[in-house]
Amino acid sequence: MATILDAVVPLFAVIFAGFLAGRTRMLAEDAVRGLNRFVFTFAMPPMLFRLMASTDVTSLGQGRFLLGYFWAELIVFLTGAIIGGLLFRQAFAAMVMQGFGSSFSNGVLIALPLLIGLHGEQGAVPALMLFTLDVVAFSAITTMLEVARARDGEGAASGLAAAKTSGLAILRNPIIMATLIGILWGIAGLPVPSLVSKTFGFLGQAGPPAALFALGATLAYRRVRGSVGSASAMVILKLAVHPALVFLTLTLLVPVDPIWVHSAVLFAACPVGANVYVFAQHYGVQVTAASAAILVSTGLAMLTITGLLILYPPPAFN
Repeated sequence: MATILDAVVPLFAVIFAGFLAGRTRMLAEDAVRGLNRFVFTFAMPPMLFRLMASTDVTSLGQGRFLLGYFWAELIVFLTGAIIGGLLFRQAFAAMVMQGFGSSFSNGVLIALPLLIGLHGEQGAVPALMLFTLDVVAFSAITTMLEVARARDGEGAASGLAAAKTSGLAILRNPIIMATLIGILWGIAGLPVPSLVSKTFGFLGQAGPPAALFALGATLAYRRVRGSVGSASAMVILKLAVHPALVFLTLTLLVPVDPIWVHSAVLFAACPVGANVYVFAQHYGVQVTAASAAILVSTGLAMLTITGLLILYPPPAFN
């Protein structure tokens, strides 16, 4: 129990500290934006590159792991989208956001520090592999939203233009690019120069705590009134259905090593990812629902993740 609390409580304590700083306006909204830019541009990318550059993911032989998680995530996405269409009478773009919010985890800000806390740096590998898988989801989500915008006469004129926009969005994301470059570096077996490794490691130490603090401060400035039904559906699917389906998929349909199952379940059990709000705000779709789902799921996640770890304790990492 002490080990579980040691891994979980500090993460959410830092989130709460950030929330308190934002709520009391000790940290102005402009300062929060600056902190987020520091996290996503300067702190997290070096850490992610360093971790992935030291691992040849092809040697891990975890294709079944990625495939199983993908199918579980896809089912949750489709379930969320269908609920949005049938129950809340949403248009196509809103259905896409409903599914996205139901299935996309806060992998970098919460899952990554959590797994590192439980297993050390080697625990980051499953989380980063799943985050890389979600890069594909970013591309697909962006394409679908651009197509919806084009259909409404508000944006790109073709599916090709939508795909181009999606690709550019990925290339401009420093976290995604650092992860992908690190993966390619690790596959190539190239050494990371000692000075670079030490510098990136030193800078990267600021990443997880600064990211969690920034997340809390950002949530303090979010408006969450309205869209109770769609936000509640996102939270239930994200915190309960998603991890349960991942567990069943990776234990019954495509069985993998227990530690990888546990890592995937924890990744899936994390709250709605911050990028859901970024997408919602950019496309003007489900903004209030996304904001509410992120805030509520993050608040509940301390209880749900702690309960999950008590009922399903982590096996030893081989």
